[in-house]
Amino acid sequence: MDLNVWNPFWTTCYSVMAFLIIVGNSLTIATLLRKKFRKRQQFLLISLAFADLLVGCTIALFVAVKFRLFALRFVFCLLDMFAGLSSIFHLAVISLERLHATLRPFRHRQLSFKAYWVAIATPWILSLSVGISVSILVRFNLIMQQTLLFIVIICLITPLLITCFSYLVIWRSRKKRISTVRSFRQNQEGRFSGTIFLVTVTSFIMWMPFLYSNIAIRVSPIHTPLAAQFVIKFLQYSNSFANFVIYILRLPSYRKALFSLCWF
Repeated sequence: MDLNVWNPFWTTCYSVMAFLIIVGNSLTIATLLRKKFRKRQQFLLISLAFADLLVGCTIALFVAVKFRLFALRFVFCLLDMFAGLSSIFHLAVISLERLHATLRPFRHRQLSFKAYWVAIATPWILSLSVGISVSILVRFNLIMQQTLLFIVIICLITPLLITCFSYLVIWRSRKKRISTVRSFRQNQEGRFSGTIFLVTVTSFIMWMPFLYSNIAIRVSPIHTPLAAQFVIKFLQYSNSFANFVIYILRLPSYRKALFSLCWF
């Protein structure tokens, strides 16, 4: 089987991943919407799950586009960029929320619902604005490839830097407090922050090959085999299912609620 062409093997791989992402994030949304989890900090995770659910829908459209539905190509490019950036921007916003919870725990508990709605709306508005602008510019050849590459790098590197800075400060802050006796709530906050950090690291690791390949394609004459491109894109999409797996492994309360939801 020639893996350098789109064939039933790749169709199956991407279709299965789309199914897993849609089911996994739908279960995450249903679980986090239960009364037990209906807390303000969970709203951001629900919004992230919606972004990842959109990624699953994008994969389904990606499979359709590969079947020569050319009319969907523009829609796919817009949705692909919008969903991907929304997921990444959510991670940056969540890291800032975790930073605030660590440095100013009392003020964090007093945050209004309005503050969380603003935090939720920000990644959606930013990703939609960038997605529409870039898609239109590319569709009508109004932007150079170098400029497009620069925009992609900025949109991916900026959230990465914000996230790294936030968790570095969180780590240093918790290291200073390690000798003190922490309350049950602080231990819970610490485990939750650690879980979100693991989700973030996993996502960026899975995004890095995609970013590197885009840079390499535009600055180097070296041709990347289609099989490698399919694997890189598949890896990028897979990060939207990784969150679901990490929640199960790291959060006992989430795991218990999820299993009870599935059984009943």
